[in-house]
Amino acid sequence: MIKGLMAGAALAFAGLPGAALAQEGAKLDCVVTSVPEGTKNSIGASMAGGGDEATREALFKQLATITDDCVARHGIAAEQKGHYFDYSLARISREWLMGDISKLNLSTVVVDKALDFGPNGANPDLSADMTEDQIMKIVQAYIENGVDIEKVDGTVGEKVGAYAAATSIYWNKRKLLGF
Repeated sequence: MIKGLMAGAALAFAGLPGAALAQEGAKLDCVVTSVPEGTKNSIGASMAGGGDEATREALFKQLATITDDCVARHGIAAEQKGHYFDYSLARISREWLMGDISKLNLSTVVVDKALDFGPNGANPDLSADMTEDQIMKIVQAYIENGVDIEKVDGTVGEKVGAYAAATSIYWNKRKLLGF
């Protein structure tokens, strides 16, 4: 999946000069590469429903501080700061969920295809709730990929739903950032 994302990003940036590509990649990567691995794991687990409200607030404050540093370092416009924070939070959560879901022998690529996520995808807005139709698309896609849905634990479904929401925010905020 990571290779696929990297290939998609490479295609999206193919028309940019080398220096611009490096600069845009650095902007997109700044927060994610600045957050310590343990904090990324805590953010991912928190966004998948773990922890309490106080823990989430502390993580968000830490992420906001890192985001502010990256905004200043890369000259990101003030009006893009909120989108940049949301993109970074979604990216960290998404990457953590990809790893966690893969440990359960499920592929997130199935979700990406079912809901048409990607650089050229429809990227439906799931920042609120998923519709019954969207849920059924994911379920059907897993069934078609040989997954016995009856044996899938409810917490796995919650993680898949969190992955879909994070992926939606990731692609839509990335588009709004324009870099």
